[in-house]
Amino acid sequence: MGKKQNEIMTQGEVINKLSMECALALGELDHLQTIRTYIQMALSIGIDHFRKEMEEIVVVDMYGVECGRYKSTIETSQKLGICRQDITKVLNGRGHTAGGFRFMYSRDYELVPRKQSTSSLPIVPLS
Repeated sequence: MGKKQNEIMTQGEVINKLSMECALALGELDHLQTIRTYIQMALSIGIDHFRKEMEEIVVVDMYGVECGRYKSTIETSQKLGICRQDITKVLNGRGHTAGGFRFMYSRDYELVPRKQSTSSLPIVPLS
């Protein structure tokens, strides 16, 4: 039997309901588990994680090691000597690397396993 209209749903019930509604709206029932996973991640991380002003740009070398963080594409470009448009292409998924580095927003980088840099050497752009 269904719940009465004024009864409170558990978090699991809300996640299941949202997942099913999203999958039905997209016409992608095959991806129900993926949708459920993303909703669970969003709830566990919290909405503040996705605020625009919190977006740092993370620089990652070809081995997946974090090399630095910057506040904007302009700052990243100036510090590394890499064309800002090329960095933006990587951030938007239209390119893989720029200047030998990968770039991603910190909100995305926080969600993937990574290695921490053990080097204390600064990044020096090649001229």
